[in-house]
Amino acid sequence: MIGVKLFGKTWQVVSEALKLRLTRHEVISANIANVDTPGYRRKDVPFEKVMAAYLKGSPPLKVTNPRHIKPGLAPDGGVPLIEEEPPVEGTPNNVSLEQEMAKLSENNLMYQATVQALMKEIELLREAITEGGKR
Repeated sequence: MIGVKLFGKTWQVVSEALKLRLTRHEVISANIANVDTPGYRRKDVPFEKVMAAYLKGSPPLKVTNPRHIKPGLAPDGGVPLIEEEPPVEGTPNNVSLEQEMAKLSENNLMYQATVQALMKEIELLREAITEGGKR
């Protein structure tokens, strides 16, 4: 496993964060796509909770039997989804386009910041390789 030795834990953490941000983007996009769907319940990915579990070394969920999977989980059983309360009586659903767009924008900014952290890690490695032999 040369990647772990070469890049250390940072590479793994950044990679996991990017995967989670991408998953959250897909979930928020689904919420936006269903803004006019009657009875739709908005969903979200608890990014901080999942990353905290990852950093502690434990996956957020362990599925041992397909019957144990609850409806709030992603189809692959890997990332839990928070499903909000059902819509208030008389309203089509509980999705607010403005809130979802704000969450999407925030998630995008955090994704870009994570990519920048990854780029900095690569830049430091590149500098160590090119400058290390010049002494």
